[in-house]
Amino acid sequence: MSENKIEISLFGAFDIRVDDESQHLGVSGPTRSMLEYLLCYNGRLARREQLMEMFWPETCIERRRSSLNSAIWRIKKALKTIPLLGLDATAECVRMTGCRAEQVEIDAVCLENAVTGLGNTFEQRIANLDGLIRSLNRCHSTPLDGLDDEWASIERERLSALRMRGLSVAMHTLAALHRYDEALDIGRRILVHEPYRESTFQEILCLHVLNGERARALQLFEQFTAALEGDLGIEPMAETRALRDYIASDQSVNPAADRHLEPSTIETIWQPDVGALLATIEHTRDAVRTRC
Repeated sequence: MSENKIEISLFGAFDIRVDDESQHLGVSGPTRSMLEYLLCYNGRLARREQLMEMFWPETCIERRRSSLNSAIWRIKKALKTIPLLGLDATAECVRMTGCRAEQVEIDAVCLENAVTGLGNTFEQRIANLDGLIRSLNRCHSTPLDGLDDEWASIERERLSALRMRGLSVAMHTLAALHRYDEALDIGRRILVHEPYRESTFQEILCLHVLNGERARALQLFEQFTAALEGDLGIEPMAETRALRDYIASDQSVNPAADRHLEPSTIETIWQPDVGALLATIEHTRDAVRTRC
């Protein structure tokens, strides 16, 4: 059995590496797009008619068949230098082979497996945390970068949402473990992708206070407010403003007050640590709803 390690990047520039050495495949256009699509499919069957409609929609049926056959030939040729990977094409369907082998890692597939396999209990999420962070670390860039096809736009949205879900769970789990610096690093990554995600910004303010950095939290609020007003012409939500006032007061919790927590889910372990800080948010939200 081949011992080569094969890493496939669908986040950022498309790349296939064998033992850390990038491979030049020489495919482009619809052929490259179809290859990335089949890799996202992770060995599942794709019907020929579907592929023809997706990648050559504006040509006649004869030209579609010819274009698909040419693309299959080019991909097979390109993969000859890649251990394990291949393309299986029948009269009805096409699929990648070898992509589920132990030595093959596709960043998008690893991310999906890590996020969907986290489990529901806090203990399970702790056990899977390192694997989740490793997968997230490979997925910094834009998924399927450079592809403009409709399928790629849809898949890009799905993968981006999956990444945000993974980052959020990682941040909450690290915070629950009192690993505040690491949780803040993850929170900053969330804001890189969605700068005005105000719910995450609120949690980042809480994390700074819990980490003994109340002044930093107040500085960040001023910067966030200026960015919102300058870029969008709006001010932070009432909940965020109330949280700022709470942090500036003497009521904010003492982050050094460590205690043993054994909740059954990540949601309940996150709440005890930030609950005192977020109580004012819930109160303000209720007040806003009452006025509306």
